[in-house]
Amino acid sequence: MPRSYSGKEILNFLKKTSLMSAAFVRDDDKPLSTILLFAIDDDFTLYFATLKESYKAKALEENNNISISVWSQKEMLVQANGIVEQETDAERAEIIVDKLADSAVELDDFWPPVLQIKGHEYAVYKVKFNWLHALDLTSTNLVEKNSLFTEVDLK
Repeated sequence: MPRSYSGKEILNFLKKTSLMSAAFVRDDDKPLSTILLFAIDDDFTLYFATLKESYKAKALEENNNISISVWSQKEMLVQANGIVEQETDAERAEIIVDKLADSAVELDDFWPPVLQIKGHEYAVYKVKFNWLHALDLTSTNLVEKNSLFTEVDLK
């Protein structure tokens, strides 16, 4: 049977993983999915950056809801939904972009666009999650009658 995780274990997993799949809703109510680098704080506040004129930024202007998935094969899958706000503190935003660029160095064969946003107008966003759950991917049997996800109470 797959194991359950503590909030601290999930946070540690997210801190050592820097790539996520993110889903947004465009202004025409069509879904939009992308891959982004992220950083996360001890309070589960997640940060990412994109060009101010990107399709992601435009989608967030219309609808600030996000759904994310972060996974590592044969380790863990984390899924979460939340509300996105733009980081308005310029100094904090600069620190986050540097952190995102540093995390990209750790990824084999990945050249993320975040490395190209310096010198361009970009926005840094922070996500406060409404819910988050994790799934143990070490098990060879992921078929159960009850949910295998560990629910995290973020309130």
